Amino acid sequence: MAFFASPAFVKPKQVAADCRRMSFSFSSSQIFCNQLIGKTSTMRTRFLSFLIGILLLTGCATVQDKIALESRISRLEQTRNRSEQDVNQIQTELQKIGTTWNSKDQDFAGQYASLRAETRKLMEEVQILNGRIDESEFVIGQLSSKKGELEAKLQGLEVENQKAAKRIAELEQYLGIGTSLPKNVPPAGKKPPSDHPVNSNKDSENQEPENGLYSQAKKALDDGEFETARSGFQEFITMFPTSENADNAQFWIGETYYREAWYEKAILEYEEVKKKFPKGNKIPSALLKQGMSFQQLNEKANARLILEELVNRFPNSNEADIAKKILKNI
Repeated sequence: MAFFASPAFVKPKQVAADCRRMSFSFSSSQIFCNQLIGKTSTMRTRFLSFLIGILLLTGCATVQDKIALESRISRLEQTRNRSEQDVNQIQTELQKIGTTWNSKDQDFAGQYASLRAETRKLMEEVQILNGRIDESEFVIGQLSSKKGELEAKLQGLEVENQKAAKRIAELEQYLGIGTSLPKNVPPAGKKPPSDHPVNSNKDSENQEPENGLYSQAKKALDDGEFETARSGFQEFITMFPTSENADNAQFWIGETYYREAWYEKAILEYEEVKKKFPKGNKIPSALLKQGMSFQQLNEKANARLILEELVNRFPNSNEADIAKKILKNI
């Protein structure tokens, strides 16, 4: 909008009015610009200063221009306020995120410390287990060594047992209690006992099963089949209660228990020999083995009593000689 008329139409009053209008516009523009400069930031100040400079140079600023400029400045302020709010909101969100992250970081640090503690504990337990495994292996090695020693000792004991069994067999043969022959077939160089004469008039058919059953039971005893031998001798006594070998069979029943170390039963069976066959030739042997059974049970008084009875009743027997040796050690 122009403030000066064409030179052809210049009038003094119009020129004065235009000068006053221009002076007012300049003053208003200057005041407005000063206010605007105080409210805006450095960049806006430079921009407005640039605009004000143009306005001052041209001298063409009007009220409408002022209003438009204020409206634009207001919109810029609103935009700036919204930007600041957005920035503040973003900062708030970032703070929340930072707080949440710090909390999670603390939780993670706690969990990590807990896991490290558990891992350390597990490693200690593994070390303890490894130590126990080493100890177990050492003990197993010692046991293996001892096992070898025990096996060697066991083999030695088996050899000694075999020797002892051989000695017992020789002793029984010497005493006349280990023979498997029936009484009517005496050993070479010996005569049958006078109180049990050989019955030469027995029928051979009756002698054969009797001797066969007795021989089978005695063989089972010699082979260590004690239950079979015991059953065979009991059957023999039942079938042939008056046989000359009945007292032998009863004695061998006690012997099966003695060899099984069942000394209580052996004592009872030897007592049956004494009761059923008081005049039989197995009485000295029954007394000897009965005394030895009491000795094995550590009943020294009973053992001494039985062995002294043997020595007194049969002083010249082989069993009496053995009893005397045993009595010296009781």
